[in-house]
Amino acid sequence: MSIINRFLAVVTEPQFKLARDLTAMAIADGKITEEEKNAISALCQLEGIDKAQLMEQLQGGYQNVAPEIPKERKEKEAYLRQLIRLIGADKHSAPQEVYLLQIIAGRMGLNHMEVVGIFLSTATRRYFKGDGGAKVLHSFLKNHIDPKGRSERENRECLRSIYESVASHTERLQDEEVNRKILRQSLERATETFMENRIIMQEFKDMNLDFPRILKEEEFRTFKRYSQVLS
Repeated sequence: MSIINRFLAVVTEPQFKLARDLTAMAIADGKITEEEKNAISALCQLEGIDKAQLMEQLQGGYQNVAPEIPKERKEKEAYLRQLIRLIGADKHSAPQEVYLLQIIAGRMGLNHMEVVGIFLSTATRRYFKGDGGAKVLHSFLKNHIDPKGRSERENRECLRSIYESVASHTERLQDEEVNRKILRQSLERATETFMENRIIMQEFKDMNLDFPRILKEEEFRTFKRYSQVLS
């Protein structure tokens, strides 16, 4: 249970106590989404435990817990960024950690693809030193993009979902032209983040796939689609 101890039992700091409480709520109250259910099941399978054991590891007593969940979107994103920086401290994001992040995000009303978008914008040099962000993003994206384990079509579909997640959660203002500019900038930043990741770039190159071209095509396709929505 090292991941639980590391990620959730650090209760001396309030933000990590919230993570523990949110996970315990998801397990205890039974009112969970399909994504949360799948994440909890996968987490228990990876840790070799059942939900009762997980609750015991969480020290129990959280059936009636009522943590103060951030209400504003920006507050929720800021909190998840703190957790991403925590799980990326070792320059790696284990599947267990990703599933925990999904559970916590679910308690906040965010879905899996929203987590992907937040992860993509966080695993950068702005939040990680040196190549730390590239490495943690690479391990996270293994669940979505894997040139050696998936076909080009499958990788494109995964990238499309990520770009659409970025686009759908880009800030919208009153001015349509300004919104298009913000949308373009958000999608371009996503492409830059991918292209800065030398590990992913090399893996696509090894498979004779033109990753930059694929990225720009998906970026353009997403911009075109969501620009029409803004009209």
